[in-house]
Amino acid sequence: MEALYTAACANAGGPESVGITLGKLAEMHERAKAERHCRRCANLSKKAELADAKADSLRRQLEQTENDKAGLQERLIALARATPLPVPRRRRDRQRMPRDKAAALQVARQAQDLQDGGTHGRGLALALLRQSTTEILSPAEAALTLVSLRELDQHQLADNLIHVYGRDQPDQDVMSIALTLHELGLPDDAGAILRAAVG
Repeated sequence: MEALYTAACANAGGPESVGITLGKLAEMHERAKAERHCRRCANLSKKAELADAKADSLRRQLEQTENDKAGLQERLIALARATPLPVPRRRRDRQRMPRDKAAALQVARQAQDLQDGGTHGRGLALALLRQSTTEILSPAEAALTLVSLRELDQHQLADNLIHVYGRDQPDQDVMSIALTLHELGLPDDAGAILRAAVG
């Protein structure tokens, strides 16, 4: 407004030629603004500003979620590559039990670390357990992983593993892991995995 007034004065040859003072012009401008911004318009403007702010916040949350998802996928891929025992599954051999126990404990601890790692940790931990016990470990090793989870007080992960394993694995493997769990002193888990298998 001041710039326009100054330009008008310069074009007219001075403030006297314009016919209005800057103070009067400012007063008229304030009145015009007050008339233009009625209470309803002010409320609508406020709502529009709030809506814009909310949209910006949602946009930022979406970007953060997409970034988190991409990061989690990268971590899961890296963990899958680093999963122990990338060898064909083998039949149970009692003499291999100490070595199997060490591998199972390593998988259980990795799952525990993921579980404690934040919002998406539980999903990543379960994905690691599912991939390890169904694609890499034998039923006996999977049973030892379950035992390790119990020893680490990761009971929810252990329960989830029972459900997933019983539901997704062939009957032969389910029977084998149930037998191993019973021999290891976990008859309740052995029964639970059998129940998961039959639905």
